[in-house]
Amino acid sequence: MSRRPVYLRIAEEIKAEWLTGARLRPGERLPTQHELQKRYGASLPTIVRALGVLASEGLVRSRQGSGTYVAEVPPERRVHHVSTSFISFIAQLKDDWLSVRAFRGVERRAREYGYKLLTASASFSADHEARLIEEHLAAGAVGVVISPAVRERRHLAEDYMTRRWRDVPIVAIDLGQEYWDRPMVVFDNYRLGYDMTKALIQHGRRRIAFMHVSEEQLWNSVHERRQGWESAMREEGIPIPPAYRGWPSPPRLETWVKGFDEDFREITRELLSLDPVPDAVIAWEDHSAMQLIRALIEQGVKVPDDILVAGFDDHDATSYFYPRFPTSHPDFGRAGEIAVDIIHRILSGEPLRPRTYILPVPVIWRDPDDEVHPHHQPADGASHAGPGAAQPSAPENPFSAPPYS
Repeated sequence: MSRRPVYLRIAEEIKAEWLTGARLRPGERLPTQHELQKRYGASLPTIVRALGVLASEGLVRSRQGSGTYVAEVPPERRVHHVSTSFISFIAQLKDDWLSVRAFRGVERRAREYGYKLLTASASFSADHEARLIEEHLAAGAVGVVISPAVRERRHLAEDYMTRRWRDVPIVAIDLGQEYWDRPMVVFDNYRLGYDMTKALIQHGRRRIAFMHVSEEQLWNSVHERRQGWESAMREEGIPIPPAYRGWPSPPRLETWVKGFDEDFREITRELLSLDPVPDAVIAWEDHSAMQLIRALIEQGVKVPDDILVAGFDDHDATSYFYPRFPTSHPDFGRAGEIAVDIIHRILSGEPLRPRTYILPVPVIWRDPDDEVHPHHQPADGASHAGPGAAQPSAPENPFSAPPYS
C-alpha cells in the first residue's frame, strides 16, 4: 500500500486524535497551527494543508484571528477516512488528439493504482495552469500530470513551475523545461528531426526547408527537431541556403494554435519566394502540414511532386488526408503512464528527483501514392523510413538523458 503525502497523513492523525472519540465537541477549538506543528513535527504549510483537507470535508472551520474549530457535523461523518486520493491531469485542450492519447495513459495507470482523476484544460495559458493546479490541490489532488503551455523567454522569471508547490509531485509531459527542475517525460525530438530529414533525402529530396519558430518561444520539440534537421543536412554534405534560416519569419505560435488559413497562405507565399524554392518542407506537426499542403495546392503547386511536406504526431485525420505525407508516432499514452508511475513512486517514499525520461519516436513514411485508409500503428520503437531503407545512426543527441526503465 502506498504512503500518502505528509499533509494527508497528518489530516488523518488530527482526525483520529481530536475529532473522533468525542475528545473535542462541535464548536470547540483545536490547538493552534503552531501547536499542531510542534506536535506532529511538520512544517506550517503542511499543517495548513492538512487543516484545509479537513475543512473541505466539512469537519472543521476556521475563524479569522481566532483559530480552527470543530464543525457542527453528525458524529458518523467524522469517522470516515480522508477521501480517495486524486491525480490531476491538465492539458491545454482536452479534446486535442494528443491530449486524448495522453489522458488514456494517465487514466489507465491511475486506475491501476487506485487513484481517481481530475482533468482540466488550460487553453495555452500558464497563468490558467497555475489556477487549475491550485484548485485541484485544494480538491485533494496528491500529484499533477501536466502537458504544459509553450513558455516565452521573457516570462521565465515569473514562471510558477520554478517557485510554487515544490513539495508536490508535478510531472510534465512533452514540453517540459529543464529550468523547472522537475520530473519530465519527453520525446527524442532531436533524433526524430534527424530521422525525418534522412528519410526525405533517401526519397530524393535535397532542398529541404524546416518551419522555424521564434527563439523567444521555448517550443523545445520544434527547436530540437530543427537541430536534428541541421545535423542530418550537414552529415549529408547538403548546405542549408541562408534564405531557409528563420522561415517563416513572424512568430507563429498563434498560427499553430488557431490555424488561421490566411496566415498559412502568407507562409506559403514566403515559402515560394525562397531561393532556391524547396522540394521538401518539414512542418511543425501534422495540422500545420495539412494547412500548408492545402495552401500550396491553392497556389497551383503539385504536392508532393514539386514540394513534399512532412509532419509529426500522427494526427487522426492524416489517415484519411490526401495527398498522404510522412509523419511520426509519439506514444503519448505511454508518456501518460510513466508520468503516473513517477508520481506513485514519489508518494510511495522515493525521493523527488528531477529526472528526464526520453521516449523514442518512429517515423511513419506514408507514400503519397498509397491508398487512403486507416493505418496500422507501428510497434513501439519501430521506425519506418521507407521500403528497404537502412536506418541511419544519428549523432549523439545533445538533449538525451537515461531512458525510462
